[in-house]
Parts: sequence; C-alpha cells; structure tokens
Amino acid sequence: MASLMCFYMTGCGTRNTEKQSKKKTSPNTATTVTEPGETGNGDKGGATGQTGTGVTADQRFDDIELSSKYLVGFDYSDYDLYIYSVVVFCKVRYDKKIEVEYTYPKSNGEYFSQTVVYDLTDEQYANIEREIDLRELYELDPEEADPENTMDGGYTWLLIYDKDENIAKRCGGFCPHSKRFGQMRRAIFDNLPEGFVEGYEDCKRRNEFYGNYLYGKYGVFLSVEEDLSQFSDYRTVVIDAQYFSREEIEDFQKDGHFVISYINVGSIENFRSYYAEYEELTLGDYENWDEEKWVDVSDARWQDFILQKLAPELLAKGIDGFFVDNCDVYYNYPTEEILDGLSVIMEGLVSMNKEVIVNGGDAFADAYVDAGGNWEDIMTAINQETVFTRIDFDAGELRARKDDDPDKAYFMEYIEKYAQMGAYIYLLEYTKNAGIEQKIQDYCWEHNFVYYVSDSIELDG
Repeated sequence: MASLMCFYMTGCGTRNTEKQSKKKTSPNTATTVTEPGETGNGDKGGATGQTGTGVTADQRFDDIELSSKYLVGFDYSDYDLYIYSVVVFCKVRYDKKIEVEYTYPKSNGEYFSQTVVYDLTDEQYANIEREIDLRELYELDPEEADPENTMDGGYTWLLIYDKDENIAKRCGGFCPHSKRFGQMRRAIFDNLPEGFVEGYEDCKRRNEFYGNYLYGKYGVFLSVEEDLSQFSDYRTVVIDAQYFSREEIEDFQKDGHFVISYINVGSIENFRSYYAEYEELTLGDYENWDEEKWVDVSDARWQDFILQKLAPELLAKGIDGFFVDNCDVYYNYPTEEILDGLSVIMEGLVSMNKEVIVNGGDAFADAYVDAGGNWEDIMTAINQETVFTRIDFDAGELRARKDDDPDKAYFMEYIEKYAQMGAYIYLLEYTKNAGIEQKIQDYCWEHNFVYYVSDSIELDG
C-alpha cells in the first residue's frame, strides 16, 4: 500500500516556477533546487496527470517545436511492493546532465519538491543520445500487437518536451510496450550517473521518515556517546554523530530507527576539536553556557566550514538529517549580515536533501519569511524547547510555565503557524512532573505534533 500511495504522490506534477536557493552544491556535487508549495497543479510535471500536454490528438511530430534543454524525460523506481517505494521523474538534458525531481509530503497534506542535477559522463550521454529517437518515440504504438515487437513494460513512461518545457507527449503508461520503447529506456537505465541511485534511496528513506512521523517515540540524547542500542524503544533519535561511527549508526538504523545528528551552526563550544581554529570568529559569551560562544555566521570561513566540512562529515556517517542548533544567533545579533549568513548556511543544509530540524530559530525563520523567503528553503521541521516548561538556571530547577506565561503563548503561536504551512513539529520539554507531561501529550496529540520529555537539561538519556 505504501508503494502505491507514494506513486500517486510523486506522479502528480510540479509548479511552473522554481525558486533557487543561494547555496546549491551538495557534498556529492549534485545541484539541488528547492521548489516550495503544493505539487499536482502545474504544467511541467508528472507523467500521470493530464495537464501540460501541448499536443493534440491529430498533431504531427513535425508540428512540435521541441525543447532545446531536455532530450527526454523518464520515470524511475525500484517498484518494490514490499518496502516503502517511491517514483521520481527525471529529465535528460542536452548539456549532459540528468535532472531529478524528488517530492515529499508536508505535515499539512501538501507537498514540496527538490530538484537535484547529476552530471553524465561524455560516454553515458552519448550512449543515451544514440538510442533516443524522438520521432520514432512519438509515432510508436505502445500497444503494438505483434508479439515479436512488444514487451511487458508495466507502468513506465518516456516524455517528450516542447520549447516551453511542457510535456509535448507522454509515451508509455500501464500497458505492454514496443520493444523499441524498451530499448530507449534501457539506454537511459544502463547509463545512470554517479550518485543517481543513492539519491533515489535517500528520497525513498525520507518519504519513509515522513510516513512514520507520528509512529514511534522521539528522543533527544545529545550527551550520549556510546551504545545506541539503549534507545531501541525510539523510532527517531537525535544524537551528536561526531561521537559515533558509521557502522554504529547503520547497525541501529537496520532495526528500523532514524538517526538525526546535532549540528551547531550559530555558536561554538570550547570542547570541539575545531574551536581554536575559529575562536577568533566568536561574537560574545553564551548566557548560562560557559563553554560556548556565539559565532559570526556571516563570515565565509564559518559558512564553508559548516557546509564543506562539518556537514559532509556527518552525512558520511549515514545520518538521516540534521538537528540544527543556535539559529538564535540572529535573535542575539539581529543584523542584515547575520541574517544573510545564516540564510546561506541553512539553505546549504537543506540543499543536501536530508531532514533539517531547526531547534527554535523563531526570530530567524520569521525574518527570512518576512523578507520574501520560503520556509522550505531553510528547514523541514521545528524542534521547539520549553513550550510548557522552563529552565531556572539561577535555582538549578526545572519548572512549569503558567498558562498565562507570554512566552508559552508566543511559542505556541510560532509552531502552530509553521505547522499550518506544512512544517513538522517536535517539542522538547524538561520536567519530572507526570501531570505536566500529560498536558504536553494532550497538546501534541491534538495538533499532530511529536514530543520528548527529559528529566535533565543534559539530555543524557
């Protein structure tokens, strides 16, 4: 059932326009474009819809002005009915690249898509171009009766595009296909670029992650440095992956768990191995956290460190996404330079086609959106701390917020606003009081949010 549901989702089509992020290069050199908003109503999209077809029933191939950008489009899937499968739509470009659209559900029932561009080698492109004959493809009868010239192709497509990049004709569908049709598809599938299959697997896992959002426990364990098996009761865990090996993380994931890694983009701790190298970029002390200082996110050195070194190192460990801390650097230093620098970092993390859960970040998120940005370009989810509870650092106590606490109302308004836009919401609370935890649970169940309650700010499990 999951496979069929995902096929319906990813085959819907996309919007007419794309908003490109400022920072678009992911660690595997593929280019990512985030396309926010609903899918399913556009003119350039999936093969299963009826919009975007510029050809009429009696139109000849010679009457079509073909695209100068796209050679041919195709669908791709592992079509495994026994696991969480998805279908993605792809375009072979004349500049020797393959453009792949990954589609994901928002929490509000809408969808957003990310387009990743992979490079073909000269040989791969030549092999594809040599086999693709658009005139022949256009004129093929997909249900050709001659058994010597047909194959059982299943639900597959090849797409021809016109000069406006709309679909001029969808060739294929759910039926037997001409063997020539199969040969053209095989030329593409035999010459997929490096990283293509891995990108598809990432897309499939992200869809599985969203599908399990409300199922299973969520936990944040940032001070734990060993033995992930102790969290076997949790579906999704947030850890600091710098303390774990790829093997440890993958072994944990094999049992059905998702692993999100902490990444600190707005401050720097003095126990990190890279502290001395970037200490000169610090802006000031971090109140209540003596080992930490705010960092100048507008500095290109820090941006490059996060996007070109730290994040790729964490991704190399097989994590499912990032838990991004201290975007509140903008709250403490609300300048245009800090806003722009933080935007570069967050857009860069989102471009890596993984989960990006922002811890707090309300001032930054609102400023980014108010300036005309799309929230999907800087995060996929929000983890909000201390909505129902607060930390009394002076007394060293965990306390409950009163119902008329203005901060409680503010945080609720913040997370509910972005939830309506489609962001996934997590709450992180600190209490030992069962009555308060019940209130947290009731609120989250009412709003389809997920929560974790810790009895310690150390988050040590």
